[in-house]
Amino acid sequence: MTLQTYTPEDLEKLTFRFFDLAAQLRNMVKKARKYGLKEIPLHDKKALLWCESLEVWAKKTQINLDILVTELPIRPKRQNPKNPT
Repeated sequence: MTLQTYTPEDLEKLTFRFFDLAAQLRNMVKKARKYGLKEIPLHDKKALLWCESLEVWAKKTQINLDILVTELPIRPKRQNPKNPT
């Protein structure tokens, strides 16, 4: 695995990709319910393995970010209450 640096904007773009995927799955759920399907046949082995790997990756990434932040000599940037982005 190659270590890549991400800006907060890059990480946000990745987040939106996950949101798009989640939305696609939610649409499948809605469609199945709309048409009264009780079951949907899926080849899910790889998808479940990928999800498990992503969950582990996200946990490790969060830990690494927490360590990085605790090592910073500065305080967090204050957010503008009128624009809390």
